[in-house]
Amino acid sequence: MILGANTNQYNNPQSVNAATVPEDVFFAWLLSRPRGTNIVAAASQEFIKLEAFAGKHAGAKRLHELFCALIEESQRPELSSASRVPQ
Repeated sequence: MILGANTNQYNNPQSVNAATVPEDVFFAWLLSRPRGTNIVAAASQEFIKLEAFAGKHAGAKRLHELFCALIEESQRPELSSASRVPQ
């Protein structure tokens, strides 16, 4: 997940700074996934990246929890076919 300055206001989500709440970062990440993306696989990659920071910063910990919840929720049998962004 790349968080940084907004270089093209029409193609990029708003820039993210340290004051941005984790839920907003998570939602922006989720909405920015390209069509056909395997959300669970992408969330798993972000989960791994955040592990190193989750113990050091409350925001990173909360974001880590949100990715964990998404991954766990996808494991529910009735949701197994919903793990991809619609094409």
